[in-house]
Amino acid sequence: MDYYGGPVGRTATFILRDGRGRTVASVVGQLKGSEPLTLKPHGETGPIPYPSYEIISVNGLTEIIEHRRMEPIFYLTDDPHVKQQLGVR
Repeated sequence: MDYYGGPVGRTATFILRDGRGRTVASVVGQLKGSEPLTLKPHGETGPIPYPSYEIISVNGLTEIIEHRRMEPIFYLTDDPHVKQQLGVR
């Protein structure tokens, strides 16, 4: 997943590759808002609060991406409490 910010908003590109590194599929989705979202109160994680969340819509499907720390791993969350606080149905 790669994030991009531009004049028409923020997007995320997801690329699925096979075991040999060949691209199998690629989709681009729109991100909600101008920056990652957090829930309050958040823990003491330094200048960037974690976990942070991105709400992304691709082809009519909306998902919440969770970043638990600065790392190249992301998670999909379906936690009803998180969804409610972020306003996602």
